[in-house]
Amino acid sequence: MNTSNMLIDRAKKILKIGTDMEVSERIPNMNKGNLSKIRKGERHLTEEQALWIAEQCQLDAKLVLVELAEECSKSEAAKHVWHELAKKMKAAASIFALTSLLLFSGVSGQFNAQRRIIP
Repeated sequence: MNTSNMLIDRAKKILKIGTDMEVSERIPNMNKGNLSKIRKGERHLTEEQALWIAEQCQLDAKLVLVELAEECSKSEAAKHVWHELAKKMKAAASIFALTSLLLFSGVSGQFNAQRRIIP
């Protein structure tokens, strides 16, 4: 499934929208025909539409745009570069989240200072 379809499905779930018709009415500058073409893979979300969904669903807007650029790329070389950039961004976000979790959970400061070395 492509990025545009995944974003639309995510918006439907987060916004509790039941049908594609309803979601086409909520997404800026979207209509039923455009949505149908997106579903068939004949068209993609615009940057504006993708950013709107990212905001509504609290997604990383930068990553959403990179994934959309990958989807819209016409050459395999460009598609590959966008894909690699998206992978790096996801890895960096994961590392940041893990580091933040460790720092703010206090786990990193819970070492036993009373530890003795037995001769």
